Amino acid sequence: LDYRVGEWDPALRRHVRGAHADGRAVCVIGDLNVAHLDADIWNWGESASKNKALEKGAGLTPQERASFATLLAECGLVDGFRALHPDASGCFSYWSVRASGRPVNRGLRLDYALVTAAMASPDEATSGWALHDCFILDELNTRGDHAAVAITLVSRA
Repeated sequence: LDYRVGEWDPALRRHVRGAHADGRAVCVIGDLNVAHLDADIWNWGESASKNKALEKGAGLTPQERASFATLLAECGLVDGFRALHPDASGCFSYWSVRASGRPVNRGLRLDYALVTAAMASPDEATSGWALHDCFILDELNTRGDHAAVAITLVSRA
């Protein structure tokens, strides 16, 4: 946990800021191993004691969730899935194989497609790339613990 929030996350933020400073559209896509929002956790909110227990799990700690929020804020990124599907629930990209979570959809959303805010804005007047869709490919690799995430971009040029 200390390595992640103290070294890895800051290094990722520096890299993304550097790419974005060059004027490039930036996408960060993959397993980021954190459930950012309560809606990204299948059983969040069942009870206060359950939430306290969940907060001790990898990817669910307050430190990891806060660090992810910092990545979004400092780097001008948005969660592409939430930008397009803000009210979606039960949409997960990770299920414990050991706990047989996939058949009953007891999962977490740990995999993301983050894009620069301008890419996610439908009203952006600038040229470049725009986020058209973001989706979780949960029907692929049904025996694994993670589902891939993907995006579709369209040119504004």
